[in-house]
Order: sequence, then structure tokens, then C-alpha cells
Amino acid sequence: MGWDYLINEALSEGPVYTNDFKVKVVGVGGGGCNSIARLSRMGLNAELIAVNADEAQLRNLNVPKKVIIGKNITHGRGLGGNVTLGETVARNAQDALSRLVDGADLVFVLATLGGGTGGGVGPVIAELARESRALVVSIVTMPFKAEGTKRWNNAQKSLERFRKVSNTVIVLDNNKLLEFAPHITLQKAFMAMDVLVGDIIKNIVETVNTPSFMNIDFSDLEVIMRKGGTSTVLYGEGEYYSAEDAVLDTLNNPLMDVDYRGASGALIHITGGPNMTLRTVYKISEGIIANIRDDAEVKIGARIDERYRGKIKVTTILTGVHTPFLPEQRNTLKTAGFGTFGVEDYLPVVE
Repeated sequence: MGWDYLINEALSEGPVYTNDFKVKVVGVGGGGCNSIARLSRMGLNAELIAVNADEAQLRNLNVPKKVIIGKNITHGRGLGGNVTLGETVARNAQDALSRLVDGADLVFVLATLGGGTGGGVGPVIAELARESRALVVSIVTMPFKAEGTKRWNNAQKSLERFRKVSNTVIVLDNNKLLEFAPHITLQKAFMAMDVLVGDIIKNIVETVNTPSFMNIDFSDLEVIMRKGGTSTVLYGEGEYYSAEDAVLDTLNNPLMDVDYRGASGALIHITGGPNMTLRTVYKISEGIIANIRDDAEVKIGARIDERYRGKIKVTTILTGVHTPFLPEQRNTLKTAGFGTFGVEDYLPVVE
């Protein structure tokens, strides 16, 4: 698994791309806001917004736009892991949150589940973004099981809410870090997950907007994502000797325990150096597609990047998969059914 490549990429400067459609990325809670800070350092060409109930943590982040939520209820001290309170302050601030996501074609909502802000506020933001007619992709991370039963149960309930209000939910599992990188430091492990989140977003945005020899347009993206249900990510990167090696590495590295053979859709993005051939792209894509449903909707994007001379990166988003974190689900979109509250909450931008 190319974790070293992933971390090194975050520290290197890449090309700047121009978006033809409006993208907003909203990080909610401590984990989501940390991802926004890292995305900002990666130079992602999208509007980045950090939302948190913990004012002290938010002030310490170097991000373009910071929003404190629930201040007149929690006094900026966080939600103490209370998901219900998180939903309450989000509903109180509904008008302000709607303005945050208004006007976007594509909205990413980032959250680490188990806490009150990511798990309580995050689904409300996703719901409001979808009501604004944006395509909503939520990227959520499950906590370590060692963090306790209460936090894990909170995470499962929040994941169900995210699934109901998002077009698709990409689920990542912190516990996978213990398998992929058991001996690296905690800081580097979380860095790798943050970089992966940024990589997913950059791949989606750049696949649609950046000229390459295999393009995916926004309509293609919508076909895959609009009714995607629960999704997961397969990731592979390295100096592969053959396309078969790239496929094997990618299929062996899902970021969630899932039977991806039932996937109803696949967005396959391949990046390689100037010597990468169309045959290589075809063989990698063929190898991945062979492991999912025959009737799955598949979109393939490929790009030449000088930084990948001698190596290949494969990022695959599989939609419509079943996760053990949730009961068996159908690819249907429902309203959240959250309660509403009458008084708008105070939601200032932290300078």
C-alpha cells in the first residue's frame, strides 16, 4: 500500500486546476476541520469551510473560512459528544447553514463520526445542501473501536443519517489504519487518512474539469453519485511491473470492510506518467470491473502527470455497496426526518 507516496504527495506542489462548476467542501467537527486544513495546504481549488462547536480548536486552524456553531448554547466549548445536541444547534442555525452551501453544484461534507458535531451537525448540512439541488457526497470516517461502545454506537446512528440525506456516502474506517500502517506514528497515520480524503476529492473534481486523454464530465459523475447509497474507496499506488499488479494492490486495499462484488457503480481514476499507455488503462479498468456486478454503471478517467513518471495511482469509488456498519440498505433516497427548532442559532464567522 502506497501510504508513503500518499504522504509525500501532500507535501509536494502539484498543478493548479480551474473548476468549471462550483464546488464547496465543508468539514464538520474536529476530524472534518482537520481535513479542511490539510486540503487548504494541498491547494484544492474549491471553497473550503470549517464548521465546529469548539471555538478554541477552530481558531487554531489555518483555513480560509471558519464558522462557529452553537455558541449561545455551548459557549464555544464543544458538544461533549452529544449527537442530539449537535442536531439541535444545527437546526437552530439552519438558515445560516443553508447560505453556506447555497449556489454549489457539488458539495462534499467531511466528518469523523462518533462525536456530537460531526455526527449531529454534519447530516443536517448534507440535507440542506441536497435541498439546494447540489450533488452531495459525504465522506465520513468511523472511529477506532478502542474508543468505546458509546462512541461506536453514535457513529453507526450518524452514518445512517448521513446515508439518508446524501446522494452517496463514502465510508472510511480508522481501524483499517491498524492493518495498513501498524508501525507508523499516530500523527502520520491520521495524516495518511486526511491526505486520502483530499486525494478522493481532488480526483473527483479534476477528473471532471481537467483535460486528459479520458475525460469524465459532470453528467457522468451524477450518474454514478446521484443514487449511490453507501460507497467505499479502493486505493493503490506504486511502481508496478504490470497492470495486473496494480489491480491486485488496488483490490486488496479497500478503506472499509465490504463485499464490493455487489457494487452498482464504479468511478475509476488512473494517473500515470508520460509512458502510460491506453492498454495499461484498459487492463487496470478491466481487472477492477471484473470484480463487481455485470450491470454496474462504470465511468473511467485517466490522466498523464509528469510527477507519476515510473508509477501509477489508481483510485476507485464503488457505489451501492453494503457495509457491515449498517443494516442491509437499498439505493433509495429518503428525507432525514429530523426535528426542527424555532429559534435561529447565533453563527458568527470566527476571524
